[in-house]
Amino acid sequence: MKRFLFLLLMLGAPVVLSAQETTPQDSVQQTLPSHILFEGVEMKGDIYDFSKALQKRGFKLEQRDGNSRNYVFRGDVCGRPTQFQVSFTRKTKTVYRVMAQLKNAPLTDILAALNAAYGEPFDINNRGYQWQVPGGGVMLGTPEGYDPTLVVMDAAGVAAFKEEN
Repeated sequence: MKRFLFLLLMLGAPVVLSAQETTPQDSVQQTLPSHILFEGVEMKGDIYDFSKALQKRGFKLEQRDGNSRNYVFRGDVCGRPTQFQVSFTRKTKTVYRVMAQLKNAPLTDILAALNAAYGEPFDINNRGYQWQVPGGGVMLGTPEGYDPTLVVMDAAGVAAFKEEN
């Protein structure tokens, strides 16, 4: 079995190495966003800009409470109507986290949507699924007997949160 895995690894190495070669200068380079995306919206800046961007995508602002540092929105998350909370820092109002409890949604449907958005999960454990992508991370908590909870965190926003606290 070890030899078989080693052989597969060695056969795949040239493919990976060739994919890392530089492209010609005249080709267009694709740049990755510096912040994580949530439902197609880059999680960056302050709550006001992020809120406007979400509303342009069809999400409805339901509750605005600057004292609690959370806004509540409603819209389709992973293809399901969902209410979700956007958290931001106290001083700079920088967005750092989105949390949504995905009610009555089959786990297979949620995972298919998240895999399409973020790739295959890098970690699966008894608490759920995790994806780490440039600019942030995503966790889908799957506690037994409860609806799955989606948490999307922007790396730059988390750094701003840590700096302020």
